Amino acid sequence: MMRSSDAVGDPFVFIVGRGRSGTTLVRAMLTSHSDLAIPNETHFIVPLSRDRRLFQSGDQPNVEALLSKLRRQPGFRSMGLDNDEVAQLFDSERPGTYSDAIRLLFRMHARNQGKNRFGDKTPIHVLHIEYLADLFPEARFIHLIRDGRDVTLSIMDQHWGPESVWEGAVYWKRFVQAGRLAGARLGSDRYMELRYESLLDEPEEHVRALCDFVALDFDPSMLRYFEKADEITAGENHHRSIHLPPTKNLRNWRSEMSAADVELFEVLAGDLLSELGYERANTHVTFPARTRAAVKWCSVQGSRVKRSLRKRTKRARKSFQPV
Repeated sequence: MMRSSDAVGDPFVFIVGRGRSGTTLVRAMLTSHSDLAIPNETHFIVPLSRDRRLFQSGDQPNVEALLSKLRRQPGFRSMGLDNDEVAQLFDSERPGTYSDAIRLLFRMHARNQGKNRFGDKTPIHVLHIEYLADLFPEARFIHLIRDGRDVTLSIMDQHWGPESVWEGAVYWKRFVQAGRLAGARLGSDRYMELRYESLLDEPEEHVRALCDFVALDFDPSMLRYFEKADEITAGENHHRSIHLPPTKNLRNWRSEMSAADVELFEVLAGDLLSELGYERANTHVTFPARTRAAVKWCSVQGSRVKRSLRKRTKRARKSFQPV
């Protein structure tokens, strides 16, 4: 079997995982390397690849339509690329596939920073690992995993995430299981799991392992990422911990989560906690807690279905072309 890096060059690094699991920390470490550039969350790679209006025939992108769509993407704008320069690049290179067009964008971003290698840190890509692996045969995926109770506490402080423990539990379990299932199918040459807690315990050991996985020489500056924190996380106030060296117990479910919420979380996602080796507070779960968890689970799933229907209706309206 041909190794991914033999097909189109160096590995395209993807950092994925449930939000607030340490993806930004790993991005900060890797992008502190003298040869690797990773922009903040892009979010456009998967949805644009599925927009049929961007393709003329087969996999060949309509470059003009793609550029028009890209300019409306916040993730593209955050890359700091000049629209005219991107247009000139596409005009001269004429990418034959969507994947080639994306590589050109990320390569331009890297070279603007004086670097040769590139990657992406968009946590929700954990739900699309196999799809991205097909788009980019050279892709390698770093899946960050953190105790879901600490993840949930952190997410509940944000304006964009679930506001309840039960939602946090359901989504943490969904994301982590999806990533692990995809990773098992890809194999260890393209997928690597990294525990957030282990990274904090032994940062150099795990950073060296990351470097081996993505074919980089270890650079000591990666462990001093916090010295460049303002540059790395410009405008991202929700990543204040990046200004610190690796620091434990920024969140601690044992002291910050109520006993009732811990019990509820463990009913909904305790099996995965145990599978991953995380300590559980409850060896016996009460019947009322199981009943409460079942009600909350149904509520979360109902909300997901409603959101999905709204998105499909919106896409259908956009694609409808009256005669």
